[in-house]
Amino acid sequence: MKDQHRATIADYSTIYELLHRVEALEVAAKLNHPEKPDSSLVERVADAIVAKATSAGIVNDRPARAAIREVAAWLRKEFPYGARGWAMRLEREAKR
Repeated sequence: MKDQHRATIADYSTIYELLHRVEALEVAAKLNHPEKPDSSLVERVADAIVAKATSAGIVNDRPARAAIREVAAWLRKEFPYGARGWAMRLEREAKR
């Protein structure tokens, strides 16, 4: 342990400066790209439930099945290669 590096005040000063630069970049990124969820899925599910619920002769689970199918369609659109299995699973669930 004879060759152990010991940080100097200049080293700490550099680290401190880098920390503040990273924090400033994070703040700027949040200002330019606020964390806003994509509401299109919520709108699609709400529209599907309203459309099915207002039809005549609806069984209680039909709006929920329509909503599940909309979620599956959204997954296929938004994640065409990564969520295919989940979309298929949701579609199977909606058919039961």
